[in-house]
Amino acid sequence: MKKTITHAAALVLLIIFMGCEKHIDYLAKRDFLNDDNARLKINYMSLYALNPSVQLSLNGERVSGLILGRTPFPGGGYNTNGSNYADYLSVMPGTNTLKISIPKKSTNVDSVVLFTTTLSVEGTKAYTAHVTDTLTNTKVKLVEDSMGVAPVNLSKYRFLNLMPNVPSIDLYYGTTKVASAIPYLGYSPYFYVDVPVTALAWTIREAGTLPTSTALATYTSANVHISTRVYSIFAVGYKGSAAANTKPYVSFNLTN
Repeated sequence: MKKTITHAAALVLLIIFMGCEKHIDYLAKRDFLNDDNARLKINYMSLYALNPSVQLSLNGERVSGLILGRTPFPGGGYNTNGSNYADYLSVMPGTNTLKISIPKKSTNVDSVVLFTTTLSVEGTKAYTAHVTDTLTNTKVKLVEDSMGVAPVNLSKYRFLNLMPNVPSIDLYYGTTKVASAIPYLGYSPYFYVDVPVTALAWTIREAGTLPTSTALATYTSANVHISTRVYSIFAVGYKGSAAANTKPYVSFNLTN
């Protein structure tokens, strides 16, 4: 059976003594999935200029270590600050409270709570909570994920617009538009792309602009064209920003 990380598990404390200082890492315990539970991934895309390290908590328990903006947790994807695994948290069906906070140094005690919300999930289903924007403008879009694999020699995708200052976005693969006019916090239906011999560029542009117009962002990698895999593609960041922490990106999240 596949192992997933459960938010209800105890935290493991690793204390490393360095002179008079001590450092504590908080780790969520891995456990076997309860088939009646829901699966949940938190796609943390709140891009602060200073990019503070934050912790994620579910129902009052810390479930992550310190993560940065543009990090799907657990697991991750490509062109993100996360890992490259298709992991989910195992959560109880019903209402779960998500909290994102900056902790006090070397503790899991909240110093600044950045965002709190509730997520309603059904047992046996998989979800991603896409978190975007900052401070009082922070928004979350809870989306049910498809857990079935794509056919052989095809990859399966869905595109989300998580860019707060771009009302509508087109997504291109090479010169082909594969998702059109996706509004902020909206998402496209799933679509398929043949696994290519040579990977082409994924490009995001403001909806209605020419395919030859300046792109908001591009990304090219053979890792996002693997046969039978399912991905969420998302546009994130702020149009007009050139800073690494806040500029536009087109990134990929792994579903399986």
